[in-house]
Amino acid sequence: MNIDVIIVIGYFVLMLVCGFVAMRKLTSTADYLVADRNLPYWVFFPCLSTVILGGGSTFGSASQSFQHGLSGAWITLMFGLGVVTVGLGFAGKLAKLKVFTLSEMLERRYAHGTRYVSAIIAAIYSTLISVVQIVALGAVLKALLGWDLATGIVVGGVVTMAYTLIGGMIAITITDFIQFILMTVGVALLIPAGIDAAGGVAAVKAAVPEEFLTLTNISGSRLLGLFLSLYLGIMIGQDIWQRIFTAKNESVARFGSISAGIYSIGWGAAMGVCGVLAYVLLPNLDSPQDALPELVVKVMPAGLSGIVLAALMSALMSTVSSTVLASATLITNDLLKPVLGFDEQKELAVSRWVTAVVSVAVIVLAIFIGDVFVALDTAYSYLSGCLFVPIMAALFWKKATWQGAISSILASGVIVSFCLAKFGAAASEPVVYGILSSAMIMGLVSAFVGGPQPSDLIEWEKDRVDANA
Repeated sequence: MNIDVIIVIGYFVLMLVCGFVAMRKLTSTADYLVADRNLPYWVFFPCLSTVILGGGSTFGSASQSFQHGLSGAWITLMFGLGVVTVGLGFAGKLAKLKVFTLSEMLERRYAHGTRYVSAIIAAIYSTLISVVQIVALGAVLKALLGWDLATGIVVGGVVTMAYTLIGGMIAITITDFIQFILMTVGVALLIPAGIDAAGGVAAVKAAVPEEFLTLTNISGSRLLGLFLSLYLGIMIGQDIWQRIFTAKNESVARFGSISAGIYSIGWGAAMGVCGVLAYVLLPNLDSPQDALPELVVKVMPAGLSGIVLAALMSALMSTVSSTVLASATLITNDLLKPVLGFDEQKELAVSRWVTAVVSVAVIVLAIFIGDVFVALDTAYSYLSGCLFVPIMAALFWKKATWQGAISSILASGVIVSFCLAKFGAAASEPVVYGILSSAMIMGLVSAFVGGPQPSDLIEWEKDRVDANA
């Protein structure tokens, strides 16, 4: 057993220890789901950053940059810009709401069961984003240990799910903070080593096509699709919102979100460089999806490569733990609790059971799908195409009605599903037609109804009064 394998195994053990430490601190459902809403800026900012920077923004960007040059970084740039927009626009407002999920927020604004239909869509999104991370995690273990992808998916998935199940959001907060440090150090080591192995900056420039050094080497339709799905989608992701709900106050939520978005933009640029370096150093690579882990194995010496691979796994494990918990929270808080009516003690137990079921489902789906981009594009097509309009209307349009919200979610869900089947997950049509249909139906139905009834806004107005008190 070489030193790199020992380092990675040690990292896995550390994550599990963090889960058991967190378990001893759990006293309530709020602890398990949102870390008791008490994180200061210096903890909140790195933890939100690690949620953003998962398989799509790390391995996805590097893979795309291996194929298209620096323009492959647009995946992560869209994520970063979206979270900066959240910070500038409404992160503080979210922190005031004192809810667990975006569906709970929609129910308070619209009532009439809006939470149920929105929770189903949001849970599908969170589950598929978890699949993205597990597939990429399997790719790292494949590169390090020579395993097949399915074995890497199972091992990486089981470790991540274990500490999430045991310790909830408190465990995720502890591990995310550690993972943020590892991620930053890992990339700081990898890029200089890669440039040196390639013969310097001048040698890299000479070895790649000229268009690889621009941000425009992708089609306009693909860029539009990334904007509509990733930029808009990251603003309304349950995993992002649930982390924002952990902020100590409105100021922490706002400035922490802006900081995390800026950090993510820098991370995207770094992944773009890594993809280009892999293109130069690994010309015969079998799969672009393996570009980042294979680059590490190629350029880093024994010992350091284990540290950097552990850092890359940090980016994945931090996101998968958050998205699994997000999906479980939606199912427990918005689908099961309103129907079964269990108390807080029972809710904590149910949350754990649901987390376990979602975890198993994610691992199975990851083995079946086996591709980062199929899961990523499908997830954001549903999220942006079906929920962006009713969520933004809830926050900013006083005349939006529950009839318009439910109609827009259901209709756009059908349209997105049809477009995914017809055009494929990578096409821009699913999210374009989803958003257009959602906006049109939301506007027409709300206008026809004549605005919300005062009785539908009782809970929403009470939240606003309490938040401003």
